[in-house]
Amino acid sequence: MSMPAEKTAIVLIEPQNDFLSPGGTMYAHIADQLAERGVIGNLQALLAGARAKGIKVFYVPFHSYEKGFPELKAGGPAVEGLRGVEMDMVADWGTGAWLRGTPGPEIITELTPEPGDIVIEGKKTLDAFHSTALDYLLRANEIEHVAMTGFHTNWCVESTARSAYDKGYRVTVLADCTATDTEEEQSYAERIIFPRIGKVMTSTEFLAGVV
Repeated sequence: MSMPAEKTAIVLIEPQNDFLSPGGTMYAHIADQLAERGVIGNLQALLAGARAKGIKVFYVPFHSYEKGFPELKAGGPAVEGLRGVEMDMVADWGTGAWLRGTPGPEIITELTPEPGDIVIEGKKTLDAFHSTALDYLLRANEIEHVAMTGFHTNWCVESTARSAYDKGYRVTVLADCTATDTEEEQSYAERIIFPRIGKVMTSTEFLAGVV
């Protein structure tokens, strides 16, 4: 089934230094899979091809916090869920993941948004729809097909893909443009979870199917 370019969007979840750059608070967990799968290069090629076809690109970075996370109740479940909080993993970046004013929450240079891309602020949960205007902006652009990319496959990508399915979008997950901590986790999501809520394909297959 072909997908009209004007009805299709790419959702890119959390392409930020804390995940994707040496020195990032969570980079060590995903580094091997990023290298083995060539994910950053795949994403660069995907975005270039998508923009050339007129496919909208939606960036959904994770929210950045002030030092000490004053926005969240101390010791609460949201704080406990932020892996890396108050961990001096890299002294020159400051303490903790997603710390405002450090390179951690910034989008990596290789995937810098370009004019026409849409950057959606406010993601504070696994599901990119939950605390953001993603659904509103997709519908405002009359999007029907969403291609999920980003990090981590079995956390934020999976949660967002499930939500997109429930909201009535036609979901595709681009396997070569996602990554997580281990091949086992990646494989399970690709083989068991995603085929039940949409399609799984490569970025090349996806671009070939958009007209």
